[in-house]
Amino acid sequence: MDVRLSGGDIRLTGSGAQELVSGAREAAQRVMIAASVRKGSFVYDRSLGTDYAALDANDPLLLAKLELLLREAAANVAGVQVTLADFDEISRTAVLEISSRGGTVTTEVDLNGYI
Repeated sequence: MDVRLSGGDIRLTGSGAQELVSGAREAAQRVMIAASVRKGSFVYDRSLGTDYAALDANDPLLLAKLELLLREAAANVAGVQVTLADFDEISRTAVLEISSRGGTVTTEVDLNGYI
């Protein structure tokens, strides 16, 4: 179980308590964080994140390489399978299907500034 994030901040219930998330939604949140943080930029865990520097928008293998990097980012999240469902080259947004603990969740990862 983890604290739910929304808009980069902790999401609160109507009474002001922290909203919690678990199961496949928790796994999706952890993958989204790992996929959207630049590797080495988080001061408390330098291994967190992904390095998209080697990706080239003109590479015909861009989607395959991107999916591999996203799966690598999710490697530290136990019991998770990540599939790249879609990638919008204009908005630089990846849509991921994350399967974990008997459920599947779809989430978006903003890659602006990376590719």
